Amino acid sequence: MAKKTLIIDDLTGDTGARTRRFAFDGVEYEIDLTDASFGELRAYLKPYVRAARAVSGRPASTGRKSPARARGTAKPTTDAAVIRAWARSVGMAVTERGRVAPDVRAAWEAAGAPR
Repeated sequence: MAKKTLIIDDLTGDTGARTRRFAFDGVEYEIDLTDASFGELRAYLKPYVRAARAVSGRPASTGRKSPARARGTAKPTTDAAVIRAWARSVGMAVTERGRVAPDVRAAWEAAGAPR
């Protein structure tokens, strides 16, 4: 049986929100927002983003590998096809190929799917 996940806007309590990620002061955050709430956030941040410099989304490398990577083992990842199938079953739009969008993966994990 298919299950449908209902995501609620963290600010307004409205339904139909999506998980959004952002970083501030070196800390990454997630918040569930509807398109309207996200539009308000974008409008508020727009002058700051316009004045800022874009940098890579990845932290600078220290040149050292983690013990797992040094041994040639990596953190297990879930097959993108599994996540896409779940997303379609709950009515989310997903691409056929390429990387699974972060908000889709976050919704999948928030729904209690195994990692």
